[in-house]
Amino acid sequence: MIPSYFVDRPQIKSDVKELLLEEVTTSGILAIGAIQGLGGIGKTTVASSLIRDSEVRCRFPDGILWVTLGQTPDLLPLLSDWVRDLEDYDFQPTTVEMASTHLRRLLVDKTVLLVIDDVWEEDHLEPFLVGNDNCRVLVTTRRLHVAEARGARLYQLGLMSPEQSLELFSNRLNRSLKGEEKEQAQAMAEAVGYLPLALELAVARISRGVTWTDLCAALKEEIARLEILEDPRQRRRNDLKLMASFNLSLEALRTEDEILWQRFVWLGVLPEDATIAAPMTSTLWQAELLEADEDLELLYSDALLLSDSPVMIGDKEWRAYRLHDLVHDIARKLLTTNSKPQTGITGLGLTLPEAHSLLLERYLSKTPHQLWHELADDSYIHARLTWHIEKAEKTELLHQLLQEETPEGRNGWYEACERLGKTGNFVEDVGRAWQWAEKIYEWDSTQSMSLQCRYALIFATLNNLASNIPPELLAALVKTGYWQPTQGLAYIQQMQNSGKRANALAKLVPYLPNTLLSVALELTRSIQDESDRAIALSSLADKLPPELLAEALEVTRSIQDESDRAEALSSLADKLPELLAEALELIRSIQDEYQRAEALSSLAHKLPELLAEALEVTRSIQDESDRARALSSLAHKLPQELLPKA
Repeated sequence: MIPSYFVDRPQIKSDVKELLLEEVTTSGILAIGAIQGLGGIGKTTVASSLIRDSEVRCRFPDGILWVTLGQTPDLLPLLSDWVRDLEDYDFQPTTVEMASTHLRRLLVDKTVLLVIDDVWEEDHLEPFLVGNDNCRVLVTTRRLHVAEARGARLYQLGLMSPEQSLELFSNRLNRSLKGEEKEQAQAMAEAVGYLPLALELAVARISRGVTWTDLCAALKEEIARLEILEDPRQRRRNDLKLMASFNLSLEALRTEDEILWQRFVWLGVLPEDATIAAPMTSTLWQAELLEADEDLELLYSDALLLSDSPVMIGDKEWRAYRLHDLVHDIARKLLTTNSKPQTGITGLGLTLPEAHSLLLERYLSKTPHQLWHELADDSYIHARLTWHIEKAEKTELLHQLLQEETPEGRNGWYEACERLGKTGNFVEDVGRAWQWAEKIYEWDSTQSMSLQCRYALIFATLNNLASNIPPELLAALVKTGYWQPTQGLAYIQQMQNSGKRANALAKLVPYLPNTLLSVALELTRSIQDESDRAIALSSLADKLPPELLAEALEVTRSIQDESDRAEALSSLADKLPELLAEALELIRSIQDEYQRAEALSSLAHKLPELLAEALEVTRSIQDESDRARALSSLAHKLPQELLPKA
């Protein structure tokens, strides 16, 4: 999510966009662009703004795949996420090579943008370079050699200009800077080296009442202290400025509120790409929900958290955040560092396995009977539980988790994930446990084979179940309240047959709450058969809120068949008061005259001036049967003055 005080970097954005939009020129070559620059310089923000560009989204009708790697990525689950994003729920890879090869097959005829964020190593990048020559790859990295190794077109993101720095300050403070304050702000921007993240940390302190002069003096003093401590051979001036900015912010936080500082440090136990919301942190911090929500907002106001898209838990929406990878590194270092007075670094002194074990204990303590499947939904733990189990070095809990049963004798963890519409999480957990079962073969072959057979049977059962639920039964289960709407959507995601998926969506749409309509629209986009996609879109059109109409029109635009596109446009006509001009342009491009007349007619009650055009198109239809049908559909909409011409 792009912050409200975002400052555009137009030159590099324009250059990268040119690569993404250019047509294929060399068969068999996957075009790769790389935004390279210092940590905290804004690479991810620039990439995020690019994927929201309407021209870029139009260029890649089959979607955008995004992955954030970081320093120690778990590649197989990340690749598996892409497999599921491409709507393949049957394939369960057990190696990185299998997943990468399968992704290449899935993308062989698609036009997709692949964004690989925060790459540290060439070997980490390679498995994600899976597109055909219609696709494009955008990489963000701090390391030059990562971009150069694959011959990427390099875009080096530099520091902000003094003007951009002042614009960021003004946007964050929500006021213009003038006179003496502007001069002080300019001195502050220079002191932090025009690094975007350091600028944000500085202006957060200003918004809390610190003066520009005092902050600038404190920063210079901290940089001087770090210069003494650092090895001169490894010293980088901008790194010291950024670290000094962090140190000042965290020291101020600790002085003002020790408990809040500790809560920030505990965020280091989370994965780098985690979405952070109060229901999760209330468990992690052992705090009340509202208190956790307020503390997250305080950390955000100090620029220690980035804003993320809100999360829905039940019928309540929660503010959500994430950690910049540099901030995450600092939180993790403080979590695992003992007191070191000579450096000024003091932390909680835990090992990472200890920290993960404590997190698991805090979650388990909130269940009635000490069973994992009893965990309440917090939009986090069901997706991350097995990751924390691995990091706690308690992999035996993986197998125990997947053996838990409900009082009715069913698989407890499957029931929990299914209830939340997250059967994909369950599938990934079974795959993770299967890998660990394979690893113990050398010293316990009997146990290894037993577990592997069990997990193979689970996969077979899941695939069979998803393919055999009739759409009518699925809708009935949701209508009667036996299933949650999220469960219905989860099963539709696993349906491989295009027509069945479209039919199931059409049956389920009347029972979907508004909060799930964006998910249903994304499922509609994923339907491969254009006729089926048009059917699904038509069933969804009447329920779409205004904020989803532009995306629905984009899905319609991706339909190549004129008849199917006309059907989809006709269904959207009543919902497009602000998008009529764009819809009209699409309709006029329809070559088939009968379909164009039908589509124009569908818009006539919104744009009466179209009736004469629709009538002229109808007059030109050569086939008399088609001309008669088109006239019939127009007749009741024509004003008196056009009836003689009809």
